[in-house]
Amino acid sequence: MNGTDEPAYEVLPDHDRDPFRGHVVRAYADPPGYWQKVLGEQLHFQWGVFSHPDAPRPVSLDEAGLRHLERQLALATGAAPQRTTPRRILDVGCGWGATLKHLAQHFPDCPRLDGMNIIEEQLTHCGDFLRDVPRPDRVHLYLCDAADIAELPDPEQPYDLVIARGVVTHLPPQVYETAVDALAQRMRPESLLVLSETLYSEEFLAREPSPPSDADHLALGHRKSLRYVADVLRDRGFKILDDRVLPCPEDAARWVLELKSNIDVHFPEKASPPLEAIRRMATDLAIALLRKEASVHSIVGERSPA
Repeated sequence: MNGTDEPAYEVLPDHDRDPFRGHVVRAYADPPGYWQKVLGEQLHFQWGVFSHPDAPRPVSLDEAGLRHLERQLALATGAAPQRTTPRRILDVGCGWGATLKHLAQHFPDCPRLDGMNIIEEQLTHCGDFLRDVPRPDRVHLYLCDAADIAELPDPEQPYDLVIARGVVTHLPPQVYETAVDALAQRMRPESLLVLSETLYSEEFLAREPSPPSDADHLALGHRKSLRYVADVLRDRGFKILDDRVLPCPEDAARWVLELKSNIDVHFPEKASPPLEAIRRMATDLAIALLRKEASVHSIVGERSPA
């Protein structure tokens, strides 16, 4: 990153292998300020942990989102306690920068952190958001499709930690498999891959058709099961160290219903298509989560030795 008016990110070669990419870009076309009304100031957009160990008290979406991220990092640390400080970190689908900023603060001695995304507006916000992290020159941002992870620079410096939260849900199966292939080549043996994804039971997938592409305003049409996601990882040389539902169904249902409530408050009559899609789907998704037909899974994988 730099302190000039130049773009905060580098554009990598685009091989245009993902025709679904345009759907994802349109899903996040609204200005960050619109999303902050729905998600909170920090723009954590991957569920939240609300339960508090001490005493019940109000928990904001910002705090719940950070708790979820911190729980995942703690699980990764617990699954591999012998790990040293990572030398290079990748945040796949870094969004508006909340996860990447926390990683830069959590690992102040890591000399390099990369974030990649396909949405220019998010990367611009991310660049501004990360200016105050310790040694911001460590952070590099790339406009890059998940299908083109292999194009990330400096392949001689493998990744020690890769985070992908809420990304796989947007990827067509072929792109997910291509991305995992590339990660297997770009990660150091015994490095860690941390995923957080909304997944569905086999019965739900057989019963519920995916939305048609012209109505898929959140780019969530490529629903996946836990078995499929985990099998792809294992087939590409990753060992699953930890796999659990996180957050719990009650917290996940609360999170999506709070998004709906915020949309109702700030956009009572009409919102943009993606926000309207959240408003319409929130209740049904909350019910599916409570019925355990859908779940949010935290997966910690280890790159097997070559």
